[in-house]
Amino acid sequence: MLEARILQGQGKKQAEIARILGVSERTVRSHLKGMPRGRKNPVRGSKVDPYKAKIDEILEADTYFNSEIIYERIVVIGYEGKISVMKDYVADVRRKLETQAVLRFETEPGQQAQVDWKEFGKQMVDGKVVKLSAFVMVLGYSRKAFVQFTTSMDSATVLACHALAFAYFGGVPRTILYDNMRTAFQPDAEGVWRPAKRLMALAVHYGFAPKRCRVRRPETKGKVERMVGYLDNNFWPRMEGEILSLAGLNDKVRGWLATIDGKKLSDFNEGRADRFARELPVLQQVSTLPFDTRRETAVHVNRESLIRYGMNSYSVPPEHIGKTLTLMVPPLGGDAEVIGPAGSIRSFPLAVEGARIKHFFPEDREALQKRWNADRARLARVRKPRVPKIRPTEPEVEIRPPATYDDLFADSSLAVTA
Repeated sequence: MLEARILQGQGKKQAEIARILGVSERTVRSHLKGMPRGRKNPVRGSKVDPYKAKIDEILEADTYFNSEIIYERIVVIGYEGKISVMKDYVADVRRKLETQAVLRFETEPGQQAQVDWKEFGKQMVDGKVVKLSAFVMVLGYSRKAFVQFTTSMDSATVLACHALAFAYFGGVPRTILYDNMRTAFQPDAEGVWRPAKRLMALAVHYGFAPKRCRVRRPETKGKVERMVGYLDNNFWPRMEGEILSLAGLNDKVRGWLATIDGKKLSDFNEGRADRFARELPVLQQVSTLPFDTRRETAVHVNRESLIRYGMNSYSVPPEHIGKTLTLMVPPLGGDAEVIGPAGSIRSFPLAVEGARIKHFFPEDREALQKRWNADRARLARVRKPRVPKIRPTEPEVEIRPPATYDDLFADSSLAVTA
C-alpha cells in the first residue's frame, strides 16, 4: 500500500484515498497505521556466550589486557570457538568501557590534582645513556599541567617535583590522586596501602590529602593519563634528532605547556588558561618555608680528609678525619651540604657523577698541611734517637811472669814477714 502513503503525503484524507484506490476506508487506515516491517533473522547463539562473564571480569580489571592471553585462558576452561569471534566480543566490551570512561567526574576548581610518570626508556642525555622519565601533575578542573624531566623516579625526586609543581601553579590543590606508585603509597603488614612517610610529611607541610585510585581505571585518573599520552604523541616527537640535555628538555617542555594552555579544550570550548584563571584563586597558598626534599647519605672522612660521592671526592676540615658525616643531596640539582654532629659544615656544588675528580678546598688543604706538620713535630719529640748505653768495665792490666824469685815479692802487698 505504498500508493496510500504517497497520497497521504499529498494531503489527501483516508476516505478520499480509499475511493481512489478502490478499497475500504478500514483497509487504508490499517495500512497507514502499520510501519513496513523487515524480515526477522533468527537469533543464533555464539560459542563465546558461556565465557563472556570470564572475559568481562578480565577486561574490567584491565581494559587492554592481551587478547591472545584471554583466548588461552578460556580455551583451558572449554572454549572451542575461533579466536576471531572472541576478539570481536573483546572489542565490543572495550568500546563500552572507553565510553564509560568519557563520562568522568568533573572536580571543582582547586579540589584535585592527578600525578603520574611517563617513562621514555634509555636515552642519550647530557652525553650519557640514562633512563629518562617525566613527572606529570595535572589540575583536575583546569587541566593545566606541570611536567619535569628527570633521570630518577626515587622518593626524593618525587617530593622535589611536587614542590616545583606547586611553585609553578602558584598554589596547592586540596587532594592529589596517585595510582600504585611505590614512592607514594606502600602496603603495610596487613596489605593495606598507605601513604609513604616522606610523602605524608610533604602533604602535612603543604596541606593536601594524598589519595590512591584503583589501578588502570581511566575514569578515576584519566586526566593525567590523557596528558601523558599527549606529551608522548605531541611533544616528544619534536625532540627527534635533537641533542638532549636535562635542562634543555625542561626549558622546552615549559614552552610547550605555555602553548597548549592557550588552545581550546574540545570538552569545554575554552582553553586551560581560561579555566586556570578561575582555579588559581581557590588553590591553597604555597608555604613560604621550603620542604627539605634532599637525599641523606652517610659519608666517611678518610685520612686525606676526603669524602666520596658519585665516584668523586670532596674535602672537609681535617678535624673530621675518621668520622662519619651526613651528605644532603638535592635530587634535581643544586648545592649539596655536609652536616656533622654540630650542624652544617659546608655547602658546595657536586661534580658530574662518574667524573672521578678530587676537589680540595684551599682552606682544607692549608689546615691539613698544618695538621701534618704538627703531627710530625709531635712524633719527633716523642721518638728521640736511642743512644746505646755503655756499661763501665775494669781497666785491663798486663800480667807478666816474674823474672826472679825476688821479683815475685816485689809487690808490698805480697810481702811475707818472718
